[in-house]
Amino acid sequence: MRSLWAAALGLAAVLPLEAAAPEAAGTKSHAPYDGPPAPNVAIEVTLDLEAARGLLDLLSRPAFDAERARALETLPAIEAAIRESKRGPDVWEKDLASAWDEKARTTLFDFHRIREDRARWSALIAAIAARQTDLARVASERARALMPSDRAVSVRQAILFTFGLPGRADHVAVPAPDGSGWTVVADVGRELSDEPSAAAEEQIKHLSRMMAGEAFRRAWATYRTGSPAWQKHDASLATLEPLLRRVAEAGPVALYAVDENFFPLAVWLRQPMRDSIDELNRYADRIATAGGDLDARMEVAAEIQKPEFTANLAGPAGAFLADGLFEALGVDGYRTALSGGTRAFFEAYDRAAQKKTGGLVPLSKAIRQQLAAGATPK
Repeated sequence: MRSLWAAALGLAAVLPLEAAAPEAAGTKSHAPYDGPPAPNVAIEVTLDLEAARGLLDLLSRPAFDAERARALETLPAIEAAIRESKRGPDVWEKDLASAWDEKARTTLFDFHRIREDRARWSALIAAIAARQTDLARVASERARALMPSDRAVSVRQAILFTFGLPGRADHVAVPAPDGSGWTVVADVGRELSDEPSAAAEEQIKHLSRMMAGEAFRRAWATYRTGSPAWQKHDASLATLEPLLRRVAEAGPVALYAVDENFFPLAVWLRQPMRDSIDELNRYADRIATAGGDLDARMEVAAEIQKPEFTANLAGPAGAFLADGLFEALGVDGYRTALSGGTRAFFEAYDRAAQKKTGGLVPLSKAIRQQLAAGATPK
């Protein structure tokens, strides 16, 4: 998720964030991830630039150096890229060598544009290296900012920068070499493909949000595995439970895809917010009206499980809900709602939306009726 949400599908066809961001120079950030870090949560973020530096060094040479290329293959980031390609090192070497031949066609790994613009990439990597410690610290603090604080969580997230990942992903999560969890391998060129002319400072801010978002993703998953409120299936939500759970789980993660100048989202992204929540409401209505039609229910259930559903709807809609909670209830109220599980998350948003003072888009009748039907008497 690297660009501005637009229309009903959120992250599909969009404008670059930095190209359209409102003027916010000298103002305090309203982004939830710039709030106070949650106590009782420890998130260590580490940044490894070795693969990116090594590739740029090789691509700056007048001719391809096969021996140097084979040495780079032992680096964890490049090992992961080759493994993700489902092809052997020979294909990676061939595509890397083709960067020196304008007529050569690549198979999976595109290094042509990196070599052509190697001076700019080298300057950016040098700027990142100069601020490496600070970037890791800020990413850690931002990741902790959106975590609930009722349970102790401790995670370590390694981020490895490289160039030339196969496929279309900006970054991928792969098993850590020591078996301790997951490592994120990020393609710097692809991460910044939406903003090639942006200043280095803006590009570094983008990468910082990505680092924080991936660290939060891991900490949030770790938290949910130990939380009774998130581990149990909430039967009170009936057939809406899978839909609402997916939105509540994905929303906080998706906040990190949005530039800090766009918060509060209800102000700067009013129409995309309405479109996303309207689409969520339509999905809930489809499920509610399916009733005993098993085929219709199975069709919607299959859609909800697809990765593109999370990217295009659950993430954007959930982010608008989460930011609405943050604005209406403050950081403590947001954390309380998040710690209570799917029902608590939606109930808190519904109460905030009903006040009609914060510009929040209301939930559909189908969702509100299900929340009321299963509410615990007070």
